[in-house]
Amino acid sequence: MVDPSLVRPEIAINDFLPIFISSALVMVFGGFYVGIYTAVKVQMLKKWAMPLAYLFWLLTAYCLYVMGSLIHVGEFTAKALVVAMVGYLLLPHAVYYMQHQVHEENEH
Repeated sequence: MVDPSLVRPEIAINDFLPIFISSALVMVFGGFYVGIYTAVKVQMLKKWAMPLAYLFWLLTAYCLYVMGSLIHVGEFTAKALVVAMVGYLLLPHAVYYMQHQVHEENEH
């Protein structure tokens, strides 16, 4: 007999398009977040654009939440998605922090 706690509800046929759209928007908005963040850090955009990058991160997190709720992720997977989004928020900060430290150490 199958443990009832392991059985997930089926995905409704009407949810396939919203799942597809929200998962595609995760990639699009995530790309805008990293792109704008990078453009500000390398001074291609003014610093006032940085809140726009964080807005795209919020949109990415929201779309990931929508996708996860529509596909009925389990408790562990939901926690993993939260950790992934926090990591995605912090990773560009870590990259540019390390780049700045290397540049400071190797100043000509």
